[in-house]
Amino acid sequence: MTTTVLDKKQKIKESLKRTKEKRKNQIPKVYQLKISYSNLNKGQKHWLERVFLEAKWLYNYTIADIQNRLNSKTEKLKQVEVNYTPTKVGGFSGSLLS
Repeated sequence: MTTTVLDKKQKIKESLKRTKEKRKNQIPKVYQLKISYSNLNKGQKHWLERVFLEAKWLYNYTIADIQNRLNSKTEKLKQVEVNYTPTKVGGFSGSLLS
Protein backbone atom coordinates (compact mmCIF):
# COMPACT_ATOMS: atom_id res chain seq x y z
CA MET A 1 0.00 0.00 0.00
CA THR A 2 2.79 2.44 0.90
CA THR A 3 4.48 1.87 -2.45
CA THR A 4 1.24 2.68 -4.29
CA VAL A 5 0.76 5.90 -2.36
CA LEU A 6 4.36 6.93 -3.00
CA ASP A 7 3.99 6.11 -6.71
CA LYS A 8 0.85 8.18 -6.89
CA LYS A 9 2.51 11.13 -5.13
CA GLN A 10 5.49 10.87 -7.47
CA LYS A 11 3.22 10.86 -10.55
CA ILE A 12 1.40 13.94 -9.27
CA LYS A 13 4.69 15.69 -8.57
CA GLU A 14 5.97 14.90 -12.08
CA SER A 15 2.71 16.02 -13.65
CA LEU A 16 2.85 19.35 -11.81
CA LYS A 17 6.46 19.81 -12.87
CA ARG A 18 5.54 19.18 -16.54
CA THR A 19 2.62 21.60 -16.29
CA LYS A 20 4.83 24.29 -14.74
CA GLU A 21 7.40 23.80 -17.49
CA LYS A 22 4.71 23.97 -20.19
CA ARG A 23 3.30 27.21 -18.78
CA LYS A 24 6.70 28.91 -18.92
CA ASN A 25 6.40 28.88 -22.73
CA GLN A 26 2.83 30.17 -22.86
CA ILE A 27 2.23 33.78 -23.83
CA PRO A 28 -0.74 35.66 -22.33
CA LYS A 29 -2.89 37.42 -24.93
CA VAL A 30 -5.67 39.96 -24.69
CA TYR A 31 -8.52 40.13 -27.18
CA GLN A 32 -10.86 43.05 -27.65
CA LEU A 33 -14.36 42.20 -28.80
CA LYS A 34 -17.34 44.15 -29.98
CA ILE A 35 -20.61 42.60 -28.90
CA SER A 36 -23.87 43.46 -30.59
CA TYR A 37 -25.93 43.77 -27.43
CA SER A 38 -29.20 44.13 -29.34
CA ASN A 39 -28.79 40.65 -30.85
CA LEU A 40 -28.40 38.88 -27.49
CA ASN A 41 -31.27 37.06 -25.80
CA LYS A 42 -32.31 37.88 -22.23
CA GLY A 43 -30.17 35.13 -20.67
CA GLN A 44 -27.07 36.18 -22.59
CA LYS A 45 -27.56 39.82 -21.59
CA HIS A 46 -27.98 38.84 -17.94
CA TRP A 47 -24.84 36.64 -18.06
CA LEU A 48 -22.80 39.39 -19.72
CA GLU A 49 -23.92 42.00 -17.15
CA ARG A 50 -23.02 39.59 -14.34
CA VAL A 51 -19.55 38.88 -15.75
CA PHE A 52 -18.77 42.60 -15.99
CA LEU A 53 -20.15 43.22 -12.50
CA GLU A 54 -18.01 40.46 -11.01
CA ALA A 55 -14.93 41.68 -12.91
CA LYS A 56 -15.52 45.10 -11.35
CA TRP A 57 -15.82 43.52 -7.89
CA LEU A 58 -12.53 41.64 -8.33
CA TYR A 59 -10.76 44.72 -9.69
CA ASN A 60 -11.97 46.93 -6.83
CA TYR A 61 -11.12 44.28 -4.23
CA THR A 62 -7.59 43.99 -5.62
CA ILE A 63 -6.80 47.69 -5.92
CA ALA A 64 -8.23 48.48 -2.47
CA ASP A 65 -5.13 46.84 -0.93
CA ILE A 66 -2.90 46.26 -3.92
CA GLN A 67 0.27 45.61 -1.88
CA ASN A 68 -1.25 42.57 -0.16
CA ARG A 69 -3.83 41.38 -2.67
CA LEU A 70 -2.08 41.49 -6.02
CA ASN A 71 -0.41 38.08 -6.10
CA SER A 72 -0.72 34.67 -7.72
CA LYS A 73 -3.57 33.67 -5.38
CA THR A 74 -5.82 36.49 -6.65
CA GLU A 75 -6.77 34.60 -9.81
CA LYS A 76 -8.05 31.66 -7.73
CA LEU A 77 -10.39 33.67 -5.49
CA LYS A 78 -13.94 32.39 -5.22
CA GLN A 79 -15.28 35.20 -3.02
CA VAL A 80 -14.39 38.83 -2.37
CA GLU A 81 -15.67 41.53 -0.03
CA VAL A 82 -18.17 43.73 -1.84
CA ASN A 83 -19.59 47.08 -0.76
CA TYR A 84 -22.92 46.46 -2.40
CA THR A 85 -25.33 49.16 -3.52
CA PRO A 86 -28.47 47.94 -5.36
CA THR A 87 -28.38 48.71 -9.09
CA LYS A 88 -30.35 47.65 -12.11
CA VAL A 89 -28.62 44.21 -12.06
CA GLY A 90 -29.53 43.84 -8.36
CA GLY A 91 -29.74 40.91 -6.01
CA PHE A 92 -26.18 39.58 -6.22
CA SER A 93 -23.85 38.68 -3.39
CA GLY A 94 -20.05 38.81 -3.38
CA SER A 95 -19.47 35.35 -4.86
CA LEU A 96 -17.56 35.10 -8.11
CA LEU A 97 -18.62 32.84 -10.96
CA SER A 98 -17.23 29.32 -10.84
